[in-house]
Amino acid sequence: MPISPSVAAPVSRSALALLAGVAAAASFVSMDAVIKLISPRYGAFQLSFFRFASGSLYAVLLWLWHRPPAPERRWWPLHGLRSFFLLISLVGYFHALTVLPLAQTVAISYLAPIFVSLLAMLVLHERPSRWIWLALALGLGGVLVTLAPELSASLDGASPQRVLGIASVAGSALAFSVVMVLARKQAQHDSMWTILLIQNVLPLLLLSGPAALTWQPLHVPDLGPIALAGVFATIGLLSLTWAFTHLEASRVAPLEYTSFVWASALGYALFGELPSFNTGLSALLIVGGCLLLLRR
Repeated sequence: MPISPSVAAPVSRSALALLAGVAAAASFVSMDAVIKLISPRYGAFQLSFFRFASGSLYAVLLWLWHRPPAPERRWWPLHGLRSFFLLISLVGYFHALTVLPLAQTVAISYLAPIFVSLLAMLVLHERPSRWIWLALALGLGGVLVTLAPELSASLDGASPQRVLGIASVAGSALAFSVVMVLARKQAQHDSMWTILLIQNVLPLLLLSGPAALTWQPLHVPDLGPIALAGVFATIGLLSLTWAFTHLEASRVAPLEYTSFVWASALGYALFGELPSFNTGLSALLIVGGCLLLLRR
């Protein structure tokens, strides 16, 4: 029996929103890999400054091209709050990238979807279904499979830098969960071009002082990776905003787990971080959780 347009359209939008969430995860972890390539030469504040400066360039051009209306005055506090938490999240995350392997950093950041689902219930009054909770459980199980031995090795070595890196990325995950929940709320009111512009320019301005105090000379060959990081960040933020416009935050959040597959591949290709058996088992659990969301 043919499906009526009224039934087919919402299903199509949901599927596209899920794909946009996967694209966002892939884009963000690609940005992470590019930042990690240049991280030995710069501190976390300067790396964050590079990311927002590059992202601002693309955001301004896209905003001028589309010329969307400015946000209403009542929404500006939310933009400021989201910019602040995004800044906290990236500084902590980029610090972790300087001392931890890429796959381990990404794995710990998967605390964020758990925080998102909890905050979505409190702030957005969403009620995640059993499918979402099962997807989160599978994803978290996958993270624990690969993370437990690495965390044990890190703690047994008693390296203060690695312990601080683990704490930094955990705090980053909490801050990013606030960013994602606010993104869902803002996506219902403001253009994604406006959101893209504000979420690049405001953190850039806030970072100017701390970055200047810790500034290291810029290596000219690093301009290419910095520009590429801005491209990945822009694609990721646009994809994530579009996904939140068409789907509940608690359904989009678990898709973040798919980036672990990209992180393992990029970690091996760029940094020689060989995926282990635990990594393979972890990937199966994570992908299984995401397939549940697609089935749903």
